[in-house]
Amino acid sequence: MMELLKKHKNYFLIGIAILCAGVIYISIPTSQTDKVTANQALNTEEKPQKEEKKNATHIYIDIKGAVRTPGVYKLPVDARVQDVVKVAGGLTEDADNSKLNLAEKLKDEMSIYVYKKGEAGSEEVVKDDIESSDTDKKVNINSATKIDLQQVPGIGDSKATAIIEYREKEGLFQTIEDLKNVTGIGEKTVEKLKEYLDVN
Repeated sequence: MMELLKKHKNYFLIGIAILCAGVIYISIPTSQTDKVTANQALNTEEKPQKEEKKNATHIYIDIKGAVRTPGVYKLPVDARVQDVVKVAGGLTEDADNSKLNLAEKLKDEMSIYVYKKGEAGSEEVVKDDIESSDTDKKVNINSATKIDLQQVPGIGDSKATAIIEYREKEGLFQTIEDLKNVTGIGEKTVEKLKEYLDVN
């Protein structure tokens, strides 16, 4: 028996090698198949959630403050602020719509607060608008008084006097550039004054 085993030893080794290779070959596809199946399961769970958001036809908006019926409302996905104000019964008589952009497009879970006239947030906006308009207003050098001109950065008592004297002697300024003809005012000064002055 031992002699037979020794004689056919190589055949036994080859047989064992083939058997091991077969086991490995069978186990690899199974592992890969399990992995693919697991990935497919994850993708299947994620896909409906993404499609649900993508295909949503309605959104929910919470509107508060100076509207007749505050609350949470269901609206079409393309709705605007004016739409939620309308379904909430409209603005109250004391509503301040200066902060309200009625054309703004709504987003899901958005919260909107409509201020009443005199509320802190409303007053800040009005104040900012007033300050902005005052800053943007230019001084007309053809009609400004000496005091008006002295309010302009870069124009003191002497320059204000010179501008008025030139205007009375030579006539109205046609352009801001004409200020270069005024005694004591050069090209650099005119460039700095342009944003504050006007001739109309």
